[in-house]
Amino acid sequence: MPLPHTVVTLKQVAEAAGVSLACVSYALRHDSKISADTRQRVAAAAAHLGYRPNPRVASLMAHIRRRDPRTAGERIAFVWVHTSRTQSQRDPFLRQVFAGARHRLEQTGFAIEQFWTTDPGMTDARLEQILRTRGIVGVVLSPIVTGESALTLDWDWRHFAPAVIGNVTWTPELHHAGHHHYLALRMVLNELAQLGCTAPVALIEATSNERAKQAWSAAFLTSGGDFTAAAQRVRIVSGAGEPGLADWVAARRPDALIVSETSLLAAPRLAAWVRQHRIPTVTLYWSNSTPKGIGGVDQCYDRVAAHAVDLVVAQLNSNEFGVPDLPRIMLFPGRWVAPRIATGPTARPARSPKPSLAAGTATRPRRGASARSAA
Repeated sequence: MPLPHTVVTLKQVAEAAGVSLACVSYALRHDSKISADTRQRVAAAAAHLGYRPNPRVASLMAHIRRRDPRTAGERIAFVWVHTSRTQSQRDPFLRQVFAGARHRLEQTGFAIEQFWTTDPGMTDARLEQILRTRGIVGVVLSPIVTGESALTLDWDWRHFAPAVIGNVTWTPELHHAGHHHYLALRMVLNELAQLGCTAPVALIEATSNERAKQAWSAAFLTSGGDFTAAAQRVRIVSGAGEPGLADWVAARRPDALIVSETSLLAAPRLAAWVRQHRIPTVTLYWSNSTPKGIGGVDQCYDRVAAHAVDLVVAQLNSNEFGVPDLPRIMLFPGRWVAPRIATGPTARPARSPKPSLAAGTATRPRRGASARSAA
């Protein structure tokens, strides 16, 4: 039984396990320098005594790592799941993600090492063995851009402190840092209302909406008081090639167009209609490569990746390993990027703000806040 009403120290754990103090410190962090049998013996002694790590000491060690990262040298794995080396290096979104994770790891004093599940001959079991052999226990798992909505790695998670970038469902479920799709769309509707747009329509790609657990469509449908009216102004689509998109949009006479991604604007007739009517157009995935004049939501995935790193580091500082019983999910709505407002004889006149689909409980980011403050 744990010792009642006492603070158990590492020294007591070392004495109970019959090992040195340094051995206990390494063993509780699952360091490969300590044999598996010894790690198990130390863990059993710690559990028997009721040892709990001191959060102040963990905070101090994190501070030391930040001040002298070169001497710390502990590595955390960045695992690219179902993503090739070429794709991870060329895709602007993935480069942004990795840069955010790497920067945060450098701030906290850890080194980073990349691994790819798609490398020739790589299997789940082999990758797990590589990490364990190299003594790597902290694992950041990449976002998925290949269309899957559920994933798994056949690992013994007891040896790792993992966290996932993105909202894809994992089995077993792990800690996540991702984009808050629901609040992001509510933010879009609020901002459009401030611009005088009270009758927006939305085109949302089906696969993306499903991976977002239908949060985008849910936010649009529930943002006003009339569900039936809102349902007539949002369309879940298969892609830009779906027939009738331009006619559907034109029939609703919108004063703003929301798309889940700019590729939906590639439909020729729809693109021509948007050019002709010059209404504000926003995308739910805005990036520096978004065509000029289109606004939307910068999901700030460099910041999201940094928060996934924080989830891993928090586990390491607390000696937490394995599948969490209650996974932590950190979600962020990103930041608003205003669209260009057309002027001239063909522009649709802006309407005065009034209760609309944008009405609701979502909080609008402060004007003048940092470009990344909503991440």
